[in-house]
Order: sequence, then C-alpha cells, then structure tokens
Amino acid sequence: MADSYRYRCGECGHRTSWGSESQGEKAIEEHYRRRHPAVVPGGMVEFRKGSSGGGGAGCLLALGILVVILIIASQH
Repeated sequence: MADSYRYRCGECGHRTSWGSESQGEKAIEEHYRRRHPAVVPGGMVEFRKGSSGGGGAGCLLALGILVVILIIASQH
C-alpha cells in the first residue's frame, strides 16, 4: 500500500480524505477556492505510511544472511 496524505484547512479545519499527495493538493485547493476565495491555501498536511510495515527491514535481513553465507562458502 502506498503512503497516504490528508490536508487540513487552516481556516476552518476541513480535512480532505486520505489519498495520494496530488489528490490531496487538488482537494484542498478546490476547498479554498470554494470556501475561502480571498485566502492563499494553507493549513497542514498529515502523512500516513503505507501498511507494508518496515518494508526494507526484511530485505536487509535477507541480504545480511546472504553475505554471511557467501563469506562462509568462500572460506572452504
């Protein structure tokens, strides 16, 4: 699963739904255009890491084991 972003309006607290960064940017810009036309878009961005967990940790462990095996094999 990819990382998700949610944008929060700095004027009224409106939040976009979780989605890609570009989807959130478009949604908050549209919100400001409709609800706060004289205000430059602002607020904050929330970030949620994808559900794949630690992603690289499993690959790093496998790579480490492979290196140890190669070192042991080269000794014989």
